[in-house]
Amino acid sequence: MQPKTTAKDFFMYLGTIISLYVSVVSFLMLVFAIINKALPLAGEYAAGPDQTIRSTIAAIIVFFPTFIYLLKLLSKDLQAHPEKREYWMRKWMIFLTLFSTGLAMAVDLVTLVYRFLGAEDLTLRFFLKVFFVFAVAVTVFRTSLADLRRTDFSYGRKERTGTIIVSLVMLAAIVYGVIMIGSPATQRARMMDETRVSDLNSIQSQIVYSQWENKGVVPETLDALREPISNYIVPTDPETKESYEYKKISKNSFELCATFKTEVGTTTINSITGKHISSPYPYELTNENWQHGIGRTCFTRTIDEKLYPINKTAK
Repeated sequence: MQPKTTAKDFFMYLGTIISLYVSVVSFLMLVFAIINKALPLAGEYAAGPDQTIRSTIAAIIVFFPTFIYLLKLLSKDLQAHPEKREYWMRKWMIFLTLFSTGLAMAVDLVTLVYRFLGAEDLTLRFFLKVFFVFAVAVTVFRTSLADLRRTDFSYGRKERTGTIIVSLVMLAAIVYGVIMIGSPATQRARMMDETRVSDLNSIQSQIVYSQWENKGVVPETLDALREPISNYIVPTDPETKESYEYKKISKNSFELCATFKTEVGTTTINSITGKHISSPYPYELTNENWQHGIGRTCFTRTIDEKLYPINKTAK
């Protein structure tokens, strides 16, 4: 006789399977992003995986402990009520997981064989991804199969050891991901520097297109850029709220300065391979002329009159 379904049981099993799937998918996405960042392809944007690393770490931190907690609650409930072993949702959850992980292993192997037969470039990056997908799928498959055959639902030494091992693997991926993208403080410093570069670029554009092309001269001060009609407001430093440094050098040249918290060049060195890869900042892809070190950095600009001709009506 099937045990009676209760709302508590239904949502506990639903929460368990959702937290399991989110944890597994997030872990694989995190590993893939770490691999992509550590072993970038030629011409690939090195900072592309950063957002994926942040989002997957956040998901793992929330959903994986939730999964462990719900699993312990279900084990205690099954130990107290062995008849719930035949609960329909429990079996559906296990068989769905077995099917999903079995399919993942099959697709993983098919992809590997397909790449091999096609004589494609079987890089370390590819093999690492295949390995992690297969390892995770096998682990979840074996655990689910063992859970289906279980008759003793006590949370013993074997279960604790398995939980500790999986938790350590998750923790290692999180720690390594944080090391690769930097701490929250480092991330904030990078974001502030991105804003500074964006501000300087905005000021530079206003000087060239508003002042130089229309008036034939760069302004004496940044106050000349204020334009109530076009609603342009001269940006200030995002942290100190102080004005950026500006100096007119000649009729067609000027200098902009700002104080940065991080260092940015056209390339950076990969922590694993030791090779130079593309800069980890989005704005470097748009303009490589905003390289800066830590501290006060000045950028001297000279306007080319042929590239930026003065408007004939300018006085």
